[in-house]
Amino acid sequence: MAKLKALDEFFDDTLTLPISGKEYTIPAPDAETGLLCQRLMQAGVAAANGQAADLSDLAELDDDQETDLYRRCLGTVYDELLADKVTWPRIKHAGITAFLWIAVDLDAAMKFWDAGGLPEALAPNRAASEVAANTTRPRGSTSGTKPPRQAQRSRGKSS
Repeated sequence: MAKLKALDEFFDDTLTLPISGKEYTIPAPDAETGLLCQRLMQAGVAAANGQAADLSDLAELDDDQETDLYRRCLGTVYDELLADKVTWPRIKHAGITAFLWIAVDLDAAMKFWDAGGLPEALAPNRAASEVAANTTRPRGSTSGTKPPRQAQRSRGKSS
């Protein structure tokens, strides 16, 4: 029987971000935070693809909840960044990077980090779409229940 190598020998579940000449190592999140991030990402991908997303158990993030999400994603590094007087835009960038690392993967996080937080870096990518596809329940069939939707006519004047 084949014996697997110990996970600790090759698996690094931390994320290191260089900020203002210092490296901050973000620890792996707890399962609750990881699942929350994945569910938020699934909802975002579904919305970006024009699909309905069940957000009944997820409230929209207000400013305090957004800050709490960054705190949860950054773990102990959040307090370290505050103590080092790192500016809010940099903390926010680190928080979003950590969110993407947790919700999608390291490649998505690196793309966002290296793009300087540009909106294009947040566009749904294949990895994010795969996360949503693999964990979202398929929609039920609607065949035979409603006729196809007709194209709407313009309400403007015709010439």
